[in-house]
Amino acid sequence: MLRFSTLLIYLFSLSVYATQLPVIAIDYPPFTSEKDEGNGIAFSLLTDAMDGSSLTIMPQYWSPARAHKLVKEGSWCSSFYPPRKDDEQFVIVALADEPIELGLYRHHQVTPFRWNSLVEMEGKTVAYLRALSRDGLGKHMTESGMVIFSVETIEQGMQLLSRGRVDYAFGDQISGEIIMRSLNMDPDEYQFSLTHFRTLPVGIWLNLSCKAAVSALQHLQSKGFKQLEQEE
Repeated sequence: MLRFSTLLIYLFSLSVYATQLPVIAIDYPPFTSEKDEGNGIAFSLLTDAMDGSSLTIMPQYWSPARAHKLVKEGSWCSSFYPPRKDDEQFVIVALADEPIELGLYRHHQVTPFRWNSLVEMEGKTVAYLRALSRDGLGKHMTESGMVIFSVETIEQGMQLLSRGRVDYAFGDQISGEIIMRSLNMDPDEYQFSLTHFRTLPVGIWLNLSCKAAVSALQHLQSKGFKQLEQEE
């Protein structure tokens, strides 16, 4: 009898989990924000897109370092934090048309803020997310002679910029001004770069080794949402 009860509990837990879509996210307002009633723009878009599905969206907020570790290990279903590893099991589905442009902020100057190579900013300090500082763009910055000031959040980077502790702060063209206003910074006093590191879609990453992610992809495709090609 005990074994039968244990089996029933196990099967029930599996059925509950099968109806949930855990979503890895970091606090990155206005896109993903634990303080926002709807969890931010990205979660609102995902909720609308998944309307009519049997899946329940389960936001799971982590620090950037922890989110990076989780997606790197591969034990996840869906994520707004992009996986670094190319894998045919990882797909991204666009949720909106307007992309996110990643670049740098600095104090406003008369000259346009652009560069042809990061070597042009050799010796300059930049506030950049700690979880990303050792590979990818962070590695490229270091190899180009820039000095990375590691931070846990974009907000911390903006604060360092406002205090003159760094020359640049990493961010994007949408959330930057919103974060500045929340910190009582005047966006007109700062300048976003015309050169962009990457242009990313507002999309949800799905790990197709997870059954819930497969169900989510099928639902999204049935509603006309498109799977995007991954960047080389």
